[in-house]
Amino acid sequence: MQRNLVRSKLCLGALACLLSIRGQALEIAVPPPLEVVISVAEQRLVVLREGGLVAKYRISTSKFGLGDSFGSYKTPLGHLKVCDKVGDALVSGAVLKGRSATGEVLAVNAAGRDPIVTRILWLEGIDAENRNAKARGIYIHGTPEEKRLGQPVSWGCIRMRSQDVIEVFDHVPLGTSVNIIAAKLPKLRKYVPAPPVIIASAAPAVKTALTPAKPEATARLSPIAAGPTVIPADPGAAHSLKGSILSAGLPDAADKVGPHKQDSMKFQSWSSVSLRDPDAKGRTTVTR
Repeated sequence: MQRNLVRSKLCLGALACLLSIRGQALEIAVPPPLEVVISVAEQRLVVLREGGLVAKYRISTSKFGLGDSFGSYKTPLGHLKVCDKVGDALVSGAVLKGRSATGEVLAVNAAGRDPIVTRILWLEGIDAENRNAKARGIYIHGTPEEKRLGQPVSWGCIRMRSQDVIEVFDHVPLGTSVNIIAAKLPKLRKYVPAPPVIIASAAPAVKTALTPAKPEATARLSPIAAGPTVIPADPGAAHSLKGSILSAGLPDAADKVGPHKQDSMKFQSWSSVSLRDPDAKGRTTVTR
């Protein structure tokens, strides 16, 4: 009786070990968050991760200057956050009025037209100097007047090219910090991801490949690792454990013991190997 009890405990311990090995492959490392900084002096928006430059865009702030009072049509300064996102899946150039699509679609630089188009990232002020931003409807949004980007010509919002605002919309989550500064941007280093995190196992681990998702959204912005990736547990550990179970003489040992075949864990991230910055005609230039 006692011998059978010992064998049962050993069997349960082996099963728990197997489950632990399988569970390790499901752990996902979370990359550090993105942040957005907007320079009024340079009329540029940059996306950063851990202080490193991920992407850079030409934008437009208010032609009426800086401020946060109602009816001023000025762009507020200070720390804000993305509190809402509107327009997911709309086609480029889709007109938005009252944060709803009208059904109209405009071409780039459509003559005599200057509505909000394509996407909206609604900003909420965090500082006292920008507490009215959300109520005023201060957005990062697309504009059909792409030829005027790089100049302060908006009515308070931050304007972007339609394709640029789609990229930012797709990769910047709700709650992302947005810092609007009057000065020029500081000197920024290019973001370099941290090395992979290796999960310990009974045998040498195998690194997984990193592959980009959403090829359309990242066509002009090369993907790069955004943080630690995951190394799945080695399946040979389970095989070795199975041999130990059989050699111990446990009853009713399965013919085949080991983890189920798992799909490769892949971690998608967004950053920039080839930094892009449109020229004065709105065309993208690439530097390496």
